[in-house]
This record gives sequence, C-alpha cells and structure tokens, in this order.
Amino acid sequence: MENTVSEPEAVPESDIRFPIVLRGYDRRQVDEYVRLAEKRVDRHEKARRVAERRLAKAQVPAPRAPEPDGAAGLGRRIEKILQVAKSEAAEIKEQARKESEELLAAAEKTAAEAQRAREETERAAEQEAQLIISRAEEEAAAIRAAHQAVLSQLSHIADGVEELRIRYAGEAGAEAGDPAEPETVDSVPSPA
Repeated sequence: MENTVSEPEAVPESDIRFPIVLRGYDRRQVDEYVRLAEKRVDRHEKARRVAERRLAKAQVPAPRAPEPDGAAGLGRRIEKILQVAKSEAAEIKEQARKESEELLAAAEKTAAEAQRAREETERAAEQEAQLIISRAEEEAAAIRAAHQAVLSQLSHIADGVEELRIRYAGEAGAEAGDPAEPETVDSVPSPA
C-alpha cells in the first residue's frame, strides 16, 4: 500500500512525514513530494512575475493634465492617492518576493532532505548487501570444508573396505586349498 502526497499545499512543510520503508524513506514518495513542491514553487514564481508586471504597468506615470485654477486641491489629493498606491504596490511586491524566497528555500530544503534520505537508503542497502555476501561466502566456505571432510572419510572407508576385501579374499582362498599366500594386514583403519 503506497501513500503519496497528493496536495502539498494542504499540509504545512513542518507536518510532512514520510513512512520508513526498509531502513529509510519510500524513495518514490519523497521524489513525488519534491516534484510537487517544485511545481508549487514554479506556480508562485510565475504569480510573482505576473504581479511584478502588473505593478510595473501600474507605476507608469499618468500624463499630467493641466489643472484648472479651481482644482488645485484636487491635484494634491490625486497625488497623495498615487503615492499611497505606489507605497502599497511596493509592499505587495516585497511581500511577493519574500514569499517566493521562502517557498524556494523550503523546496531546496525538502530536496536536500530527500537527497540525504536517498543517500542513507543507498548506504544502508549497500551495507546490507555486503553483509549478505559476507555471510554467503562464509556459508560456502563451511560447506566446502564439510564436503572435504566427508570426502576424506569416504576415502578412508574405501581404503578400509579394499583392505578387508583383499584380506578376506586371501583367507577364503587359503580355506579352499589355494596355495597362494594371503596378504596380512596388521590393522584395519577405523573410519574417522
């Protein structure tokens, strides 16, 4: 059963938890989360650029019309409104810049964490593989040693059987009146 992060905007970055899978994180889930975080950063970067273009268009000075004699106060009020609008636009631009920097930093942090998790998982897998190989080599050496011991015992048994066959063949020939001298065997080796 695979859990994936389907909507990264629904969960704050500090609440993201990846399940531990075989001594590490689920690599596909981390990759999916990083991919979604990068898309989110791209969306916010595009929105920031659009906001900057709108702001740039809004900051184009309006052509000044000559003020009528009685409208001197109206011109000052319009000028104050424009100053407030420029100030608010600058604040919005700064806020958008800060948000995009924060999102980019969060995405970079998440990518770095995912990379560290991937490296840890790879190191753990490598260590486990080395351990399995080492154990297999030890088991193979033990099997070879046991095989050699069995072959050695079988060789001793075969030698003993051959000596007994020769000995009993000679005794059977002597009982039948065979003039051939039977070979004498001092002792029969016992199987080791």
